[in-house]
Amino acid sequence: MKVLHTADWHIGQIFHNYSREEEHKFFFDQLKSIIINEKPDVMVVTGDVFHTATPTIVSQRLYYNFIVDLSSVDPDLQIVIISGNHDSPSRLEAPRPLWEAFNVSVVGMIDYHTVTNDNELNFDASKIEIPITKNGEIIGWVLAVPYNDNLAKRASEFYEKLLTHLKNRPEYNDNQCIVATGHLAVKSADIRGHSADIIGKLECLDIDDFKSVNGINYWAFGHIHYPQAIKGIENMRYAGSPFPISFNENYQHSVVSVNIENGTTESTVIPLKILIPIIDFPSKPSSYSDALPYETVMMQLFEILDEKAYVRVHVQADKPLTQVETTAIIQAFEGHEAMFCGIQSYFPEKTEGNDIQEVKTLRELKELSPFELGCSVYQKKFDKEMPEELRKMFKEVCEEAEKA
Repeated sequence: MKVLHTADWHIGQIFHNYSREEEHKFFFDQLKSIIINEKPDVMVVTGDVFHTATPTIVSQRLYYNFIVDLSSVDPDLQIVIISGNHDSPSRLEAPRPLWEAFNVSVVGMIDYHTVTNDNELNFDASKIEIPITKNGEIIGWVLAVPYNDNLAKRASEFYEKLLTHLKNRPEYNDNQCIVATGHLAVKSADIRGHSADIIGKLECLDIDDFKSVNGINYWAFGHIHYPQAIKGIENMRYAGSPFPISFNENYQHSVVSVNIENGTTESTVIPLKILIPIIDFPSKPSSYSDALPYETVMMQLFEILDEKAYVRVHVQADKPLTQVETTAIIQAFEGHEAMFCGIQSYFPEKTEGNDIQEVKTLRELKELSPFELGCSVYQKKFDKEMPEELRKMFKEVCEEAEKA
């Protein structure tokens, strides 16, 4: 059985106020070409189809049109899609009966039910056991397990019960391949590109949670955007996002072609082209001393303005940039291909012993006025007192807020 594994499309993402519709179309064109060349039996999409639980009509139309287009390119291709933590399970699954006419199986949620016996399954296994057929015969199965809050507490037990149930089905035989999906975080995964808060939305599972589950030919995971095989279980992979979802994802993006034959699983990573690159300009410094001052950055900025790219500007600063300086950087992009995506300022490292008095208790915090608290935060961040002009404006704002 041949599988094409992709994940984390995040259709509908607005990146620093820019739509990514054209980038998704560019990715979908590549994916269509890959399917024509690779001729997989099934394409598995392991979650985060959309960027939000309430995608726009434009985003949904893009998704529906692409899946229908794929079905017309290869009528024999089966497509299995599961929900991720960004998706609305019910919204994704709602057209399920209609999708079946296009050879597409969508699983948004696990249907749980009450049981009286510990040996019984407390979920509808038949819904997530998807048979993959070729020439009228079942050649394998996809255990389409979507994002599930409860899975982290008993992952191995869940997959073992599901696998046992599958193997007891009369249609199953030992010559058939088994692919298991999941939208989750594994502790040993390389999470480069992800911030801690993103990972924190899912409880991380230990690799040992899966080692006891025998009989899975390929584990197809989503959620971690950096494409990788998991150390310890080489047939377990994250496909990764198809293009950078943030400035931290400046690495090669890809999909995975998986060939399962005679009990052996071979994976081939297929690199993807990026329509619009992301650029940290002049570069992403590690500290204040590595950054370049405002004047130098402004002089060099013209070098990249005529290249279509998302640009984040990095500036060395002894104090916050003025409104005039910030506006000058933004206006430099006007009329050019490059797209402004923000300014990252780097301030001098604080000298030891210069920190202000820390607020120790809630009572002490309540005793501070908003103005005093704001001045304290400014001093702690920039290691100097708030300039008099800024203090005056900030005090006026605080007074107006208190009146309101």
